[in-house]
Amino acid sequence: MNNLLKIEDYLSIGELSKQTGIGVHTLRVWEKRYGAPLSERLPSGHRRYPKEEVPRLRAIARALESGYRASKVVTGTLEELQKLLGAQDFMRTNPELSDSETGQVSKELTTEKWIEAIHQYDEETLSHGFYEIWSKEGPLNFILDYSVPLVGRIGNGWANGELTIGQEHFATSHLSDFLSSKWRQLNVRKDGPIAVLSTLPEETHNLGLLMCAVVTCIAGFRVVYLGPNSPIEDIIKTTEHCEAQLLCLSISNCVQPKMAKDQLKKIRNALNKNTNMIIGGEGGLDAAPGINRLNNFSDYLEWISQLNK
Repeated sequence: MNNLLKIEDYLSIGELSKQTGIGVHTLRVWEKRYGAPLSERLPSGHRRYPKEEVPRLRAIARALESGYRASKVVTGTLEELQKLLGAQDFMRTNPELSDSETGQVSKELTTEKWIEAIHQYDEETLSHGFYEIWSKEGPLNFILDYSVPLVGRIGNGWANGELTIGQEHFATSHLSDFLSSKWRQLNVRKDGPIAVLSTLPEETHNLGLLMCAVVTCIAGFRVVYLGPNSPIEDIIKTTEHCEAQLLCLSISNCVQPKMAKDQLKKIRNALNKNTNMIIGGEGGLDAAPGINRLNNFSDYLEWISQLNK
């Protein structure tokens, strides 16, 4: 085993079997036949398996219970398995396992570790933490359980003077870059219905829109991303040109409500009535005729998953 890897990050095949419910013999057959799960060898010759395989193998077990063949799912990534099984399966609440059972620190401690890295402008720790949690937990849990709380924590830290403007910009820039790369990976070769994602003019905040892009990809849509500060005319033209089934608009509390309402009305009146339109974000706007309002990504995922059936 590479001496840079920590033994506490690995499990024996017996421990892996216990945490996933998959028999030792089955795991050995899969590794020999399909090359997964991957293992590392100790100097003694014993095999050890990375703990990050646990959520993926649990997803495989659910896929097998749903009727999928091992040959189709054993080598799948966690992201692929999430899409295969459907969003609802991954929205179920699972009992919390103790740190001794999972080897994972609590979500709260993870967030605080990232906040400490932000204080120190520690790019390496922050980036490594994002990739590690994405790999272990998958894209949906990364958004719901880590990204959303982190953004809230950063906002509160800036508001109460714990974080400087520079630290806030450092953090949001890194999270934006990470989410941008990840949703684009999920969006490659998508052939589902099209969703256009944008903000209104003069809106410069895009973290909520990037998280929305990840969740929209998970639900099977192909994302056309316009990003922040998009002119009304371009939003309308793009939505019509792409024959999009859905237009998503992220609205922060920095946008003037009256101006936003007027702009939303203009967009709604210009679009085909069959085009679904949804708004989200911290902006204090309610649903309007022909415009849906959802306040969190769990509700959004449930709604958009029904739309794609």
